[in-house]
Amino acid sequence: MKRAAPGRLSLLLAAVLLLSGCGSLLDRDFSSVTRHTSQQMDTEDSSVLRVETYSDLVNSVQYFVSLHALEGTVHLYQYSGDVEQDVQEACAEVREQDPLGSFVLQEIQWTSSRIVSYYECTFTFRYRRSASEASAIRQTTGTVAIREALSEALSGYQRKLVLQTSAYYAQRDQLYALLQEAYYDDPAHALGLPDMAVTVYPEDAQSGTARIVELQFTYSLSQAALQQQTEATAQAAATLAGPAPAQGEVGYWLLYSRLGEQAAYDPEGSPSVYAALSEGAANSEGLALAYQLLCQQAGLNCQLVQGTVDGSPHWWNLVEVEPELWRHVDVTAAQGQEDFLSTDSQIAQRYTWDTERYPACPDETPDGA
Repeated sequence: MKRAAPGRLSLLLAAVLLLSGCGSLLDRDFSSVTRHTSQQMDTEDSSVLRVETYSDLVNSVQYFVSLHALEGTVHLYQYSGDVEQDVQEACAEVREQDPLGSFVLQEIQWTSSRIVSYYECTFTFRYRRSASEASAIRQTTGTVAIREALSEALSGYQRKLVLQTSAYYAQRDQLYALLQEAYYDDPAHALGLPDMAVTVYPEDAQSGTARIVELQFTYSLSQAALQQQTEATAQAAATLAGPAPAQGEVGYWLLYSRLGEQAAYDPEGSPSVYAALSEGAANSEGLALAYQLLCQQAGLNCQLVQGTVDGSPHWWNLVEVEPELWRHVDVTAAQGQEDFLSTDSQIAQRYTWDTERYPACPDETPDGA
């Protein structure tokens, strides 16, 4: 990649932004080119820019793409490089190494000619993404922001989410883990974990850290059907939880017993909270999600646990019966009030789980009683 000393860019980018009205798209962290902070217009037309170095040339092409421009012109003054070769390389760099360019561009065509004291190069851009798709890209800065974006997408049953981040995680398993966390933390919308396809722009992980990540979600039902199930689930949960249930152990028992009367355990059943609360039967995942939702509505602290029982995959819950005192609850066990809460040692023979991931449930209370 060619590098040259920065050119003389005398006009501040702010002037260009006032003319274009698209300033937010320029504040980007490019993967292969130092982010530019200014562009120099060569005429009163903001689509004609002055260029003196290869770096200026790349930045100008990026600038046109950020505006989703169909055409753009640069005037190359005192340019010491090979114009034809450098223009070709600049176009390839933006199309293949810049996150936005690799996401939105189909191709760049260009022509150049010598005009007395400068070269004039005119670019024509063809896009495979619309301007609205480009403007919908969500800027994120790390795992917290990515998970928040995933939560919003899941709660709205969106089919696509496009993120731009300078904290790209090369291991796609991390994105799937964040998807699962967002899904299981929101039982009201847990109607079936969607499949997620991940496409990264640019794909080459050696090309800087900035990436655009396109996430496509596949659900088993339409968005309208999922919204209807969400409304039915909310109504069923509100009816089952009732007004202001008791707190502490008594509150957990009331919700446990009510759910046990409402929904049957079907090991081969659906993992959906809707199936548990509205259809009357679900597998351990669906029942655990339903119990978590009821506890959330009652203001009771409850977590979902994923593990095994007798070697088979199984889901249950952890509840905080007193401050920092946690107990296991398995709605599928159908136990009485005297033994529906369990410590780690009481279930360890049959149940296995990641003990580092979840709160401990010791036999003794925190004060040693």
